[in-house]
Amino acid sequence: MQRQYKIARKVNETPNTISVFLISDGALERFQAGQHLAFDIPGVGERPYVLSAFSPDPKIYRITVVLTDATDAARAASYWTDHAEKGGLIRATGPQGSFHLTAELDRPIVILSKDIGEAAVTAMAEELAVRASRHQAVFLHATFNSSTFALKGKLGSLKADLPNSVWKVWFSNPRQIDRPGKEYDLNGDMDLGECAEFFPREEFDAYICGPREFVAATEAAMRDNGIPCRDIYTQEMGATLAPPAEIANEKELPTLHPQPVTFTTSGIAATWTPEKGTLLEFAESLGITAPFNCRTGMCGMCARKVTSGDVMKIRETSAKTREHCQLMCSTIPMSRVEIEL
Repeated sequence: MQRQYKIARKVNETPNTISVFLISDGALERFQAGQHLAFDIPGVGERPYVLSAFSPDPKIYRITVVLTDATDAARAASYWTDHAEKGGLIRATGPQGSFHLTAELDRPIVILSKDIGEAAVTAMAEELAVRASRHQAVFLHATFNSSTFALKGKLGSLKADLPNSVWKVWFSNPRQIDRPGKEYDLNGDMDLGECAEFFPREEFDAYICGPREFVAATEAAMRDNGIPCRDIYTQEMGATLAPPAEIANEKELPTLHPQPVTFTTSGIAATWTPEKGTLLEFAESLGITAPFNCRTGMCGMCARKVTSGDVMKIRETSAKTREHCQLMCSTIPMSRVEIEL
């Protein structure tokens, strides 16, 4: 049965991903992480999107949409980017779907995902934190690089809530600023041979979600390689996507050198080095509270005035900033710098 939802807000997560938050009159239905809403998109028809956030008593739903060149998916995605506005209405059925955690968590679980599969993984990790935070779990995710890892901030924050979990991330094409052990763990495509060392020794259940090619290949490999897996649950989420052109064609950064940085409002000065990441990450490492939302240059919340010195953008951004302000999440220092933060 269809229900009408109102768009509460939209958030640009990365250059090719947005999250849409939905509310409705009356209480929202409870759901299981991994389930989806099937939207009746004007001019497109029915299109399912996995709920990318979980709450045992939801007050708002979130879906995360990847922008793509694939014809049908592109038409649906363009609705969310170009036509769906705050306060707008749309109808959907659900939540529904059989891809979700089992009622009885009586075995360790392994979740393998790629690209937009992170939407289901994020919700599953949140549900696990609520239901059984000390359950043994392994999360294995693959994507192009940090610019296509839309929900990495939320997934990173969940690690502390799941103390008996293992997290490993593959980047097939890391950027110069993507640091091994920080943004990602392994370089290249996810290899089941590499995964095996992270699997539980005892029998476990596996959940596989992402592009259909990834799901099919991973399921077949797990069934053929004698892995001690009891049950396998799968969720296909479209075709494998190429990264946006602005990500695939990013220019090489020049040689980077340590630079002195002063955060004038906080009264803290320290030396930045390339492994410290963006100015936002550097500020956080010094204990400075720095506001942010997307961490990818899309929302503009982290913009701060640079009163002296030179900084350089490390990614394409779309957020508009005031004069002399720079996005802390997307810049690094190229000289001695002073920042109002």
